[in-house]
Amino acid sequence: MKRNLIGDLAWLLSLLVITAFLFLPQTHQVFIQLTDNHPYLMGFVKFAILATMGELLALRLAKKAWIKPVGLNFKIVVWGLIGVLITFMFSFYSSGVTAMMDRLNISPGNQLLSTLLTAFMTSAIMNLTFGIVFMAMHRMSDTYIEMRFNHEKPSMKELLKAIDWDTFISFVVFKTIPLFWIPAHTITFVLPPNYRVLVAAYLSIVLGVILAYPNREHNDPTIQES
Repeated sequence: MKRNLIGDLAWLLSLLVITAFLFLPQTHQVFIQLTDNHPYLMGFVKFAILATMGELLALRLAKKAWIKPVGLNFKIVVWGLIGVLITFMFSFYSSGVTAMMDRLNISPGNQLLSTLLTAFMTSAIMNLTFGIVFMAMHRMSDTYIEMRFNHEKPSMKELLKAIDWDTFISFVVFKTIPLFWIPAHTITFVLPPNYRVLVAAYLSIVLGVILAYPNREHNDPTIQES
């Protein structure tokens, strides 16, 4: 119990320190400048730290204890690479959907409604295409790392068979995308680009929880006590 309490406090303290860095006037501008000058490096760092925190929180919620995932260092690198990819895709889909709507002259006339419609279309198209593929690939990389640390060398067929696709489809795809990700990213795309970065930083914690939590219920051998 004491160990869990210490872990809870350490996790919350880490989140508070990160929040202070993002929002305090003295450091907020530093964060914005770093993001503007090095968007992909910051995307890597942001997701490597915060999405990993989300995955650790998912384990804490599922197992009622702080547990270190097997292959944690490799998973941190994967989260970082996901951050680079998401940083690119945010810009790609935002520019692409805006250009498409301008070309088709799709606009309700009112500036606020036009902004909301563009943000919703960007979020919906991104999550219903890239979102599903990237989350499936993350599930595969996560499972592969865990199996290798369990002294297995799975073939592609064995890897796919080891994944709980029913939970992935029923929970991650059919529930989190329409009920959480599309609304959350709609709000994100309404904001100016610099503030999208701030929102994405916190959403990466939620992403870590969502992608890790349902999988933890089915993969006890893939975790180890920290």
